[in-house]
Amino acid sequence: MKKIIAILMMCLVITSNLALANGEHPKTLKQETDPKAFKILKEKSIDPKTGLPKTLDPHHFKGKAKQAYQIAKDIPEVLAQMPCFCDCDVLGHENLLDCFIDQHGAG
Repeated sequence: MKKIIAILMMCLVITSNLALANGEHPKTLKQETDPKAFKILKEKSIDPKTGLPKTLDPHHFKGKAKQAYQIAKDIPEVLAQMPCFCDCDVLGHENLLDCFIDQHGAG
């Protein structure tokens, strides 16, 4: 099981990086850059069933970004335990799941 999760995480990181490089994201969704505003967004997006923030709908994206958001939607509990290495902590992100609450995960 750990091996499967590791493989999924590698796929997520790779597809996220490819999505960032290709700019595969819609212009209508907003990436929150103010840490206080991001905290409010995160609190508003909490799923009462899981206690975790909901990710954006993968159908808002295309290509690699869509795949990355789908993985994030499928395994939020795993992403919530993982650090993000793109220096987005200055935006108020606390873990990898936070990158998929707004359009940050797509670039």
